[in-house]
Amino acid sequence: KIPMKYGRVDATAPEQCSPEGNLPDAEAGDNGKYGGAGGTASTEDTTPNGHLRKVFYRMGMSDEEIVALSGAHTLGRAFKNRSGLGAEQTKFTDGNKVARKDGKPGIGLKGGSSWTPEWLKFDNSYFQIIPDEGADKELLKLSTDKTLFDDEGFKPYAEKFRDSEQAFFSSYAQAHAKLSELGCKFEPQEGLVIDNMVKAKVPTSSYSSNRMPWEL
Repeated sequence: KIPMKYGRVDATAPEQCSPEGNLPDAEAGDNGKYGGAGGTASTEDTTPNGHLRKVFYRMGMSDEEIVALSGAHTLGRAFKNRSGLGAEQTKFTDGNKVARKDGKPGIGLKGGSSWTPEWLKFDNSYFQIIPDEGADKELLKLSTDKTLFDDEGFKPYAEKFRDSEQAFFSSYAQAHAKLSELGCKFEPQEGLVIDNMVKAKVPTSSYSSNRMPWEL
């Protein structure tokens, strides 16, 4: 379970929204660089690992948390008409293969490219597929994915999550909760916890702020 805290206050004006340029680029641009000068601070870098760190270190994320959050790509797809990445459709997204955890058919909108065959099932298959040179070529492996197994700081965590689904789940739950609360204001101030879910290992006070997330 993810130790979520609810009650985040909605933004009421455009200036309360994060500026463009704060999200990571999966591939380098035409200039050979990832990121850019836009956003809260420059995330420009010539390497995918350097770019990821510039994006997430600003938010107080560690290498372990960067790798764990990358594992969310075990779910979902990339659409070429949105990000410019992936294929229009693959054998995993054309509706002919079961992608759901419950084994039932149905994927909603067809198309796009997935990182995993069962891209509606949350598990650690992303970390097993990325380093596997024999993996199906129709599955996505972007530069920011492959760097998790090349970079000396990322690699120990990527291998750990490849070998232990429980280790991935544990680290991901904490990183997801931390990211979801980053810079947020809550009403009531302490937020709301549902169903007696466990508290995050890192106290909320250590990463909460009165500033907006993009100001951190």
